Amino acid sequence: MAEDNFETALTCLKKSGAKITQQRKTILKYLINSHTHPTARQIYNDLNQKDRSLSLATVYNTLEALIKAKLVINIDDKKSNEHHFDYFGTPHYHIICDRCGLIVDGHNFEFQDLLRQAAAESNFLVREAQIEVHGLCPNCQQAVYQK
Repeated sequence: MAEDNFETALTCLKKSGAKITQQRKTILKYLINSHTHPTARQIYNDLNQKDRSLSLATVYNTLEALIKAKLVINIDDKKSNEHHFDYFGTPHYHIICDRCGLIVDGHNFEFQDLLRQAAAESNFLVREAQIEVHGLCPNCQQAVYQK
């Protein structure tokens, strides 16, 4: 499944006009296989252990290209002011803990149906969407409400 996503994403990246470099392939594959919504620094730290030629600037430039190609989205952590990144080849929403910053993917409704309904109701040409649901994760609920 991840390999199919990778090949589809590479095709999308090529269509966007971005140059396909080994570093971009490495970062794209990392994001497709990651479910942790890493920051640029986390991506750099994880990948730099295997490839010392990878720079933090390359990570940022690649993330910018992947966002432009609509393959990756930026999730702002309002608490820490950090940016987290997520492969968005399969549209989904995010559930974010307001206390600890945990980000979880949500897949329990048809994202594309929601976009079609929004377009039909508003007569907008909907080009993209990002949905965030905020609350407290189970661990933070326990910490807050057991005091």
